[in-house]
Amino acid sequence: MVNTTTGKNAAILTIAISIILLICKFIAFFLTGSKAALSDAIESIINVTTSFFLLFSLTISNQPADQCHPYGHGKIESFSAGLEGGLIFLAGIIILIEAVPSFFTPEAPKRLDLGIIILLGAGIVNFIQGRYLLYQGRKTRSEALVASGHHLLTDFYTSAGVIIGLILVRVTGILWIDPLIACLVAINILIPGLRLTRKAIKNLMDEADPEILDRVTDALRLIEDENWLCPHKLRVLRSGNYHHIDLHITLPNFLPLQKAHSIEKRVAGALLDTLGADGDVMIHLDPCEPSCCSCCNQNNCPERTKEFHAESPWTIESITADQPLCKNKTP
Repeated sequence: MVNTTTGKNAAILTIAISIILLICKFIAFFLTGSKAALSDAIESIINVTTSFFLLFSLTISNQPADQCHPYGHGKIESFSAGLEGGLIFLAGIIILIEAVPSFFTPEAPKRLDLGIIILLGAGIVNFIQGRYLLYQGRKTRSEALVASGHHLLTDFYTSAGVIIGLILVRVTGILWIDPLIACLVAINILIPGLRLTRKAIKNLMDEADPEILDRVTDALRLIEDENWLCPHKLRVLRSGNYHHIDLHITLPNFLPLQKAHSIEKRVAGALLDTLGADGDVMIHLDPCEPSCCSCCNQNNCPERTKEFHAESPWTIESITADQPLCKNKTP
């Protein structure tokens, strides 16, 4: 679970800084009249809006699991990231609507020196703040903090592009550079907006995460027991920083119940340790069937019906399969 104090402090700091930067960027726009500066200011509106929702989502996500939410409240972070991505995309569209007409009726920006200085200071603050949120988000495994960090870094690159554009306008006097930069800014933020939205939808739809499945598979290999036959039907559901793991393990029929229970506890503890997160593990212990004999190397099995052929490989594909791989093997 995300550290409540750390997450909330980061969100509150983000709100305060975002409001200050919003004011500064609109001052730069009113001073210069630049469409590129306006595009930067519009994106800052999104920063302020999403910062408030970030604080709200972190507060909700840290509430413990209850009867109505047995897997916790972490999914709110995916909603937060999805909202942020959608608003970023909307900001890109608005910037295009504002900038494109200026190609046909360009206006010379005013007081560029002061505007550039204001935007440069705001951009530096955005970069520092974005790196801080990324650090805290990865440290606490907070999807919402990571999304906000990426957004602020995108805002920094936006400010850098705007500053370069205004410098070119000042040096060359070519007026269409200003709306061109604004359009490039819009395109630049449309792409991460779509990526954030797509990632949030994947998490809300409980799409399998290859990285998590790979870590779980490696953990199973490290604690492999000679009594295990075919781990299969692995499912990992993520809700914020909470993980629910569901796994079937085929064991020999003759294994004592106490031994089987010991294996279950060992597996559950190892999987939670490898994820380094809150959660629960549901282990289903399945009895072996005659079809498993071909991949079982138990020497003194009293129920063997077939000769041992070869052990089944433990891969992500085999461990996530609905049926044990040994059922499909022939000697």
